[in-house]
Amino acid sequence: MERISKYQLGAMIILFQIGSTPLFELGIKVGQDAWLVVITSMLLGFMLLVLLLMIQRREPEKNLSQLLIHYFGSFLGKFVLLLYVLMFAYEAMRNVRDLGDLTLLTILPRGPISLIMLIMLTMSIYVIYKGIEVFFRLSEFIVAGVLIFYLILIIMHFGSGVVHFDHLLPILENGIQPILKESISSSVWFPFGQMVIFLMFWHYLNEKKELAKTSIRAYFVSGFVILLSNIMNLIVLGPQLVNISTVPLLQSVQLIQIAEVFERFDALVILLFYAGIFIKATLWFLAAVIGLSQLFHTKYRSFALPVGGIIYITSLLPSSWQSHLEIGEIVAEQFMVNKTFIGIIPAILFLVMLIKGKGIK
Repeated sequence: MERISKYQLGAMIILFQIGSTPLFELGIKVGQDAWLVVITSMLLGFMLLVLLLMIQRREPEKNLSQLLIHYFGSFLGKFVLLLYVLMFAYEAMRNVRDLGDLTLLTILPRGPISLIMLIMLTMSIYVIYKGIEVFFRLSEFIVAGVLIFYLILIIMHFGSGVVHFDHLLPILENGIQPILKESISSSVWFPFGQMVIFLMFWHYLNEKKELAKTSIRAYFVSGFVILLSNIMNLIVLGPQLVNISTVPLLQSVQLIQIAEVFERFDALVILLFYAGIFIKATLWFLAAVIGLSQLFHTKYRSFALPVGGIIYITSLLPSSWQSHLEIGEIVAEQFMVNKTFIGIIPAILFLVMLIKGKGIK
């Protein structure tokens, strides 16, 4: 079986969690208190992470596919696994479309979105054919550059004199209730709750004793980066401008100008977005094909092309980025996809594991 190191796991968690998140301003519905939504969601998401780690700790050599079939029974387990596969593929599609629309909004406004997304999916398929170890090794090489670039952007913002901390005032203007409501209804599930995907990959870790420590550290590192990005948008643009901005981080970076020399960091931000979206989309894609491989007892690489084709076709369906975002909200809120697959099913799985009393305690 393929194996990954704790450093590769930590790097993948950081890149996955950051992913496409900086494209959006989490919690902006509560205005200047959006950064408090991020902190609250991160802490609530940590509770979900602890649940996922407890599940993995009881069965360290099984992934989510094997756990569902083993504890829910062959029929129900395979049915739930198929639903997870569909969810993984759906999330991969959303990230592929995010990259396509981002490219049109920024560097290639008249470019063919179908070709842009096809190029990205071709790269993802190539990575999947190379294997899990190679993919996780890639994240290990990328992560340092991504973190350093985000640090540079923060320093450049302060150096440009465009930071206004008064945009964060008044704090808790409407009390704590709107913050809790926004966190529970939305931000805890995206991006923090999406750690559920690592139930598909944790069992590949070659140092099982380091699993919890590595995952928790990486979780909070990525959460801190997301928090800083969120705060930076607020103190540079202000909550009103952030609320109407298509890509807030990109707009705030366009204001950077130091001594008429250091400016136009748009390309750097777009590269950061590309790296995060590619990693996130490919990991969702990989989780989907691994799930299918265990449903049909064959190699996961054989599903790369057909699943990739489905992801590509469905990514073309939304007529615009706005409709793409609206579909995402409908699926997440009205169909309760996030709450079901991130919260409810893992909680039921853990209860079944406790009742059956199997695995390492």
